[in-house]
Amino acid sequence: MNKEDTINKLIEDALNSVDTIKRAAAKPFLLTRIHARLAEKTTSIWEKTGWFIGRPAVAFIGLCLILLINVLVVVFNKPSTAAVSTEQVAQNQADEFSFTVATIYDFENPQP
Repeated sequence: MNKEDTINKLIEDALNSVDTIKRAAAKPFLLTRIHARLAEKTTSIWEKTGWFIGRPAVAFIGLCLILLINVLVVVFNKPSTAAVSTEQVAQNQADEFSFTVATIYDFENPQP
């Protein structure tokens, strides 16, 4: 029972703590300062940059450049045949050693 009394007392304390709450008060002339800040018409360098990039002509040219770069990379990036044959030789050599892998199930000395 002692545990239940402790829990009930903690619950009552938590509920009674709400009784002392007071309404929050704002600093004087807060609304006036907010309106003054909203009325300021200053533009930062990021706003100007975003406005310039957001123009349809600039955005279209940027997309065309990205597509052109992608096409050039695909056309001029052909793999050489020497690299492919070297890779196949290296793979064949690696297969020779794959049978010598020791596992935890291989017992060298089963006697205690």
